[in-house]
Amino acid sequence: MSKADSLGGSATFDAVAQPMSSRAASFAAFAGQASTPPASPTAGHNETPRVPVDQLAPNPYNPRAALAAIEEMADSLTGKGIIQPLTVVTRDAFLAAHPEHASDLMTADYVVVDGNRRLAGARLAGLDDVPVHVDDSLAEDADTLLETALTAAVQHEDLEPLDEARALQRLVEVHGSQRAVARALGKSSGWVTQRLALLNLTPELKKAVSEKTIPLDVARTVGQLPEQQQHSAAEQALTQRAAKKRERAKKTEQPASSRTDGTAHETPKAAAKQPAGATPDSDDELQALAHELRNRLTAGQVEKLIELLKA
Repeated sequence: MSKADSLGGSATFDAVAQPMSSRAASFAAFAGQASTPPASPTAGHNETPRVPVDQLAPNPYNPRAALAAIEEMADSLTGKGIIQPLTVVTRDAFLAAHPEHASDLMTADYVVVDGNRRLAGARLAGLDDVPVHVDDSLAEDADTLLETALTAAVQHEDLEPLDEARALQRLVEVHGSQRAVARALGKSSGWVTQRLALLNLTPELKKAVSEKTIPLDVARTVGQLPEQQQHSAAEQALTQRAAKKRERAKKTEQPASSRTDGTAHETPKAAAKQPAGATPDSDDELQALAHELRNRLTAGQVEKLIELLKA
């Protein structure tokens, strides 16, 4: 079994029409497929090539478990159109690397490597064609296709956390180590390790991650512990976080004590900032004013103020 067969799921990119490679042509002839290349994308002078939506097939190796918010994407495309072209490879180039997926492509001439969500949105919005960037070099072989798609998907940074972790795990299998993956993505080894930790969580905690009922930083931390310690560690972390939140809320509350007439006393700072000519009308307010002045004046200034008040 090839490395590509064992990796499973894949995903996304960006890419100008190139002729079908000799390898792809040889495979097409061997497989009994039509040797006629797909129709070239249409484009005016200095314009991005466009391909009819019905000539595009989604990538069978998309790392996303589900395409989210397609309705919102369709609304955006209806109003603004597609700004970023979809990156695609030709049918023959894709099947040269993944012949087992011939039935998945139906009659499509191109396979979307990066832009599967945009393709789904375009179909829902009723668009006739979309801009594309064709680059058959991305399908040079199975490993290259998987690696490029997965790397692009992770770099989009909008994958669901567990989808991202699974994509990173497949990249580790392609590259051979977490350090190599980190270099390829321009990330630190710790960044990769933390995200892969989600795959070690218990099923219950993975569900909590999917439902967004546990903070990701907590999940990534406890995922590095043995399974039997994860639940207690997660509960402890959440308890500590809640206590800190209560403490912060308590510090931001304004202190206020009830007066006998039902109104709240002024704080020392408020008492000291009474309008000119206003005079305190209770012992509490005088004490508040004295407290504020002691905090603001030196001992010598306090004595001088007393002398001035006695004059």
